[in-house]
Amino acid sequence: MDNLPTKTESSAPTEVDTLPTWRELGERFRDVMKDIGAEISQTWKKEGKDFEKDLQARLLPALNRAKLEIEKLIRRLEERNKKS
Repeated sequence: MDNLPTKTESSAPTEVDTLPTWRELGERFRDVMKDIGAEISQTWKKEGKDFEKDLQARLLPALNRAKLEIEKLIRRLEERNKKS
């Protein structure tokens, strides 16, 4: 009536029997985080270069217009200051 297998004694420890220490777990975690950080860094550098090129093309005209407007305001303020 007992269908359970009999327990066999093995001399080799199983993976469950050997628990890593906190230091080993910390080292594993740091290694994984370094790998993740390296992967993210490569992705950001690649996408960043593409984004920078696209952004420069779109922002340069707007920045030039802003520069012209600021220069106009400076001239007006200088003229107003001379009249006073």
